Amino acid sequence: MSIKFKLALFSLAIAALSSCAEEKEPTAKELQEKILDAYIEANHPEAQKLQSGLTIISLNPGADKKPGTNDGIYIHYSTYDLSGTCQSTTDSVKARMLGTYSPSIYYGPSLFILNSTSTLGMKELLSKLGKGGSALAIIPPWLTTSGAKNTTYSSSGQQSTVNMLYEIKAGIVIDDVEKFQIDSLESYSRLRFSPKVDSTSYGYYFRNYTHPSGIPAADTVKAETSVGVWYVGRLLDGYVFDTNIPDTARKYKIYDSSKDYTPLSVTIGETYQAMANYGSGTASTDPTIGPGGSSSIIIGFAHAVKDMTYADKATAFFMSGLGYGSAGNMSSGSGVPEYAMLRFDLWVAHPADTKFPPTKKK
Repeated sequence: MSIKFKLALFSLAIAALSSCAEEKEPTAKELQEKILDAYIEANHPEAQKLQSGLTIISLNPGADKKPGTNDGIYIHYSTYDLSGTCQSTTDSVKARMLGTYSPSIYYGPSLFILNSTSTLGMKELLSKLGKGGSALAIIPPWLTTSGAKNTTYSSSGQQSTVNMLYEIKAGIVIDDVEKFQIDSLESYSRLRFSPKVDSTSYGYYFRNYTHPSGIPAADTVKAETSVGVWYVGRLLDGYVFDTNIPDTARKYKIYDSSKDYTPLSVTIGETYQAMANYGSGTASTDPTIGPGGSSSIIIGFAHAVKDMTYADKATAFFMSGLGYGSAGNMSSGSGVPEYAMLRFDLWVAHPADTKFPPTKKK
């Protein structure tokens, strides 16, 4: 075989390999990595891309105390795609500027706990921030899963399929969430009520205004009897996330014409735990998470209604484990965020009394 022929075959082989390489589609992760690298080169060549793929554009670490594993940190944040379009924000001023503001959306700070349920990217980023700190960073999609370190690209468990830009402002760092909630509830009781409301059980505060010394035996609602409940649910910072009182809904600009504003029917149980139907899931020993299981009403709400009778008015506020726990109950920015302490103002009505406020005692 001549040298020229060998060279020709070699050239053809190289061309074939090149053709195969050109035809091979990049994986989803490879594609996002290329997009990330191109974006950094064009817009932020000074950015620091870490081994995980987390890319720090700017970082002000803030106070020396940083959250460790299982610690919490309150943050305000906004997210953007790489074209600069804001996808979400907890900044009400920014939302108004963007024309996306809604009174039903919660714009308060969010508490992130750096544990196994946190996404890998947020855990890595927030561990670098203390109180007063701020960051602008890109979290690639493979870091939007939770749990153990993961460098593969899989849609399973991912919160995003594209690179996202995060703008974060850090608040206080909490090394004991349970103690923080108990201290917060005590402070709330002293500042908002005179005289202060006392806790009747761990992490649960209750005052019955109609029967401050307890319900007389003659007025107790028997088990398996249904009552109607009017309510206003809010966070301790005042954000009203739900109510079935139409005038209150209008006042806080969360009225929904498709909603049925009538008393919530609740069946009184032998105990408030039975009313909440807890126990169908794995029990938790963490008071900030809750006992587990499923329920049509949260346990703090059930606890309050159990201690009321017809035409009573009461207030209950309690730690997150008696509410929606570590998961919260958010939908499109509205509702209850993770680890939120809750307050409910409640009125119990006789089933035949459908007007607010209730007046029928029997």
